Amino acid sequence: FAHYPLRRLEAEVLIDALNQITGTSEPYSSPIPEPFTYIPEGQRSIALPDGSITSPFLEQFGRPSRDTGLESERSNRPTADQRLHLLNSSHIQRKIEEGPRLRALFQSAAPDPPRRSGKKAGKFGSAGESARPGEVINELYLTILSRRPTPAELTAVKQYVQSASSKGEAAMDVAWALINSAEFLYRH
Repeated sequence: FAHYPLRRLEAEVLIDALNQITGTSEPYSSPIPEPFTYIPEGQRSIALPDGSITSPFLEQFGRPSRDTGLESERSNRPTADQRLHLLNSSHIQRKIEEGPRLRALFQSAAPDPPRRSGKKAGKFGSAGESARPGEVINELYLTILSRRPTPAELTAVKQYVQSASSKGEAAMDVAWALINSAEFLYRH
């Protein structure tokens, strides 16, 4: 018991974390007819009451069918399919690009056209100006990893964002990289 072994997050915890970060929800399906398996919008996967209610993500990431109560049914071993799904699936891309929480950060990283009303455009800057890269990077780290970037991380990511032709897409790349980091995917 000298240390806690690294373990990948369970399927339900991982999709709930992704949904919370992006501000999206997961579509679920069930072989049982609709009136008996109503699932409210925004239902957390960890709180699904029935093992027959599932999603392709939950199945791919090792959620057991709950036919028995054995924990050994669960597979938390990372597979190539899981890594590829996180790295380049349209499912994760859609969550990152269209999720309201991250989209606001990406839009604040890129300058918006000026507004006529003169009101502030968002949390990070006024209309027509973009947020400083350091602010967006800090917010991404806090949102995804629940910590601020180290000085070395901040310097490296700032250089990447400042050298990119599209600041919004660079911020999206940073979010994608943080979501695929071992720090996010594994329990420490």
